[in-house]
Amino acid sequence: MDTSVKLNGLVREHSSEAVLVLMNMPPPVTPFVDSMTDQNYVEYLDVLTEGLNRVLLVRGSGTEVVTVYS
Repeated sequence: MDTSVKLNGLVREHSSEAVLVLMNMPPPVTPFVDSMTDQNYVEYLDVLTEGLNRVLLVRGSGTEVVTVYS
């Protein structure tokens, strides 16, 4: 949880006047283990985005996709 507090402070310091903040959504530590893990993950995201007006969390698949039109 300490990491999310520190990161939130940095984002608020550098993006306090931003209309929209885009952030990579951190992956869950161990997905689908139990409900407590899910609750901790949501709490982590809540602390991470606390005090920010608009935040878009972006999560990719980890696979780069390149589309070429010819």
